[in-house]
Amino acid sequence: MSSRRSARLLRLWGAMALVAACGAVAAPAAAVPDASTTLGWRQLGLGTSVQIHATDAPVSVSVPVPEGMAPTRLTGVVASATNVSNSFVQVARGDGTVIGTIDVPQFGPQQLSTPFSVPLTQVPVAMGRADLRLTLRTNDADAVCGPDPDVALTNLAVSFTGAAQVPGTIADVFGSVISGVTVYTPRNPSPAAAQTTLGLVAAIADHYRPQRVSIDVVDTPDGPLPRATDPLTRVVVVREQSGPGSIRLDGAGGPDATLVVSGDRSSLPDQVALFRAGLTGLTQTSSAAVEPGADRNIQGSDTVTFGQFSDRLTADVLGTATLVPGFDPTALSLGRPGRVNVHLLARYTPVVQNERASVLAVSGGEVLQTIVLDASGTLDTRFSIPAAQVAANEPLEFRISYEPAPGACNPRSVPMTFQIDPSSTASSDTTPVRLGGFSSIPLGWQPTVQVALDGTDPGQLDAAAQLIASVQRSSAVALSPVLVPIEQAVFSRTGALVVADAANAEALDPPINTEESATLVDLPAQVRINIPDGLGTIQAFAQNSRSVVLVSTSGSWDLVDSIFAFLDEQEGELANLRGDVLVAGRAGQTDLMSIRADGPRTEVEQVGTGWLTWLGVSIAVVAVAVLVAAGATVYRRRVTAPGDRDDDRTP
Repeated sequence: MSSRRSARLLRLWGAMALVAACGAVAAPAAAVPDASTTLGWRQLGLGTSVQIHATDAPVSVSVPVPEGMAPTRLTGVVASATNVSNSFVQVARGDGTVIGTIDVPQFGPQQLSTPFSVPLTQVPVAMGRADLRLTLRTNDADAVCGPDPDVALTNLAVSFTGAAQVPGTIADVFGSVISGVTVYTPRNPSPAAAQTTLGLVAAIADHYRPQRVSIDVVDTPDGPLPRATDPLTRVVVVREQSGPGSIRLDGAGGPDATLVVSGDRSSLPDQVALFRAGLTGLTQTSSAAVEPGADRNIQGSDTVTFGQFSDRLTADVLGTATLVPGFDPTALSLGRPGRVNVHLLARYTPVVQNERASVLAVSGGEVLQTIVLDASGTLDTRFSIPAAQVAANEPLEFRISYEPAPGACNPRSVPMTFQIDPSSTASSDTTPVRLGGFSSIPLGWQPTVQVALDGTDPGQLDAAAQLIASVQRSSAVALSPVLVPIEQAVFSRTGALVVADAANAEALDPPINTEESATLVDLPAQVRINIPDGLGTIQAFAQNSRSVVLVSTSGSWDLVDSIFAFLDEQEGELANLRGDVLVAGRAGQTDLMSIRADGPRTEVEQVGTGWLTWLGVSIAVVAVAVLVAAGATVYRRRVTAPGDRDDDRTP
């Protein structure tokens, strides 16, 4: 990890030195000159693509816009289109005004993916966002009731222009869009400084979720602090010093604006509360301080309503359509997840005679329930999502089909409207689950995740920060990382992130473990391999009824560098991976493996041999009872025999 860290420092200092040189001939200003920048769809937190599954049904997109800038162009690629012909995608503003179109090609042997570009200069910006509506239009009337159309737009990006605003107050530091944050920590940071750093990283990642903001943790240089590389980059310094804690913005309003979080070992971690609680909007000043307070109880709920989900709850259906309401189990009960019981309420256009309609509830490819719709126009049903699928954060989908009466399917056919009632609920229970595999994260880390570093490499804090940020982007609930000694993390029953040499993590019993000079792979028949150069790994597994992520190496720490490079290139986050082990050797090739499990599993109580003992005891007790009862019966018969009793006589 140290080589990866050095490379980051060189890139940072080189870029910042260039900016500093340019700034030497210009007076500091509250805004930088007009410039242009292009940000990818994923970096903007909008996913990796836009999927359009129906005609004439707008897909709404809200694009975050950097302060002081305006969107100028939307670019991308029409990657695929099925069940459509003679079609185009209409691009409109939030008020419905059409600003451009995207031609949808007729894909065939000679037709490849087609790039497109749509101007956005007429799109207004409100509350830091630009709203767009993408609608598939078609002139093909032959397949009105046929299969769903499917158009995929990928490689999406938005270009912006303008004078990006540099922060003038603490409230401005983390605006609507930033490209990256560099957190400077003391060399060999104390537990207080490391705890503060991890708390800041989690809070920043949660603030921008699901935007993908790059967060790097590096040592504070000996000389002057380098300036930010551009107005969309932020610099944060964690500084341990005597005296009360404080938060201040040095160089406010200028290109070298730097957020400094300082305090002693007692007050420094308290300052993170300002960012974790989302109170920065109150600090419209260049300095503030957080006073120590009582710990706040973390509130959780076992039930959420569909109205709390992020996606649409209504579909117009003529043929088939899919509703994905955005169910996120991290918004449910804290601690270990369980089965989720869904109470679905819905209203729909009544299905009259000779029409047919149904709804499938699906999660992780498994059909949970099939409901036939009728003339009542209302739906009230219950079903359950298995605990293992909940723990793996599998999406909940409703696949709706509607077929009009025979002969009635034509361009004038009226679609059926299906609307999920926002008061529908999802409630969790306590079904036990083994939280192994990457997909068990982040549910296995709630509400608190312990973080342990064994200090065998100076880059361990940065490695922990990268994984905390990645997992936080997958969680609807703010993570609470707590720095603990490695011994506590190893034997605890709380979800943990451990960054340690493989020899110091043997007690965790990960899927790939070390024993002296051998590497143990926990397959059904355990394999021992001698690998002189060692292996670098990131592993996610169940241990002590909790979820553990272990970053370790049985050789030098630079073996882990290629694994983090692999993660940087992924379309998703750590929690989106299947399997339970990322491993790399000296050649630098990263492999994703499933050794124990590719995800969570419902626990089954193991039946031992103790039942044999209890069965024997039970049989003995029954036998004794039978003998006692038989003896008592014989005795009673002897006592009441005719020859042994007095005859009834009259004196």
